[in-house]
Amino acid sequence: MRSIINPKYLDLQEFLTSLPSTFDSLSATPLKSGRNEVRCLTVNNHKIVIKSFRKFSPLNRVIYGTLRQSKAVRAYYHAMRLCELGIGTPEPIAAIDVRQRGVLTHSFYVYAYSEYCPMQELLDTYPDKALEPLLDALADFILDVHDKGVLHNDLNILNILYRDCGHGVYDFQMIDINRMEFHDKLSHHQRLTNLRRFNCNPAAFLYILERYATVMNMDCQTTQLRGVGLRLIDTLRHEFKQRIKGLM
Repeated sequence: MRSIINPKYLDLQEFLTSLPSTFDSLSATPLKSGRNEVRCLTVNNHKIVIKSFRKFSPLNRVIYGTLRQSKAVRAYYHAMRLCELGIGTPEPIAAIDVRQRGVLTHSFYVYAYSEYCPMQELLDTYPDKALEPLLDALADFILDVHDKGVLHNDLNILNILYRDCGHGVYDFQMIDINRMEFHDKLSHHQRLTNLRRFNCNPAAFLYILERYATVMNMDCQTTQLRGVGLRLIDTLRHEFKQRIKGLM
């Protein structure tokens, strides 16, 4: 077993290192089930979230065991990097990998519980004018992330949480951060391509693109056209892949 623990949370070390044997029996609130399980509980007065990865393909078991860091380890280091850059994300607590004969069998990413909220249902109500301050702030947040050279390769509405700070001020956090890239500078093409999976309703997406282009001093109509085109291509590619899988 390999464990990486944030020095601020060493009082949780015994609990964290026991997770491989205790996770299934934990008295915790389930937040998500399926391929990856996510549970929430309080330990030593710390409210924490545990994300469990263990349904790997045979190939990924070998790759994550030898050639590449596990999703949990990548999420931990990415969170640390985001914090250094001043980009919101739940505070990382630990990453734990379990291997048998060099092959990854189970991994955990543990992070501090966040009171921030999902906004998918809220944005579905756009074009409600009352949402424009939130959309402006969201576009500005994404722009700041890109200006700092960061690409979240699963950038969609489900992976950004928000908090209403009052008086038209909003704060955001990124989650599901195991697939990220860090660059010195991003091109316009990289920026727009990164937005292709931003799956809010079309009107909200166009508004975000317009705000993004305005702040960047880019042509709004060209930016919207390219952004919508990239999103459409990605949607068609995804649908094609799903059809192929259905035939196999």
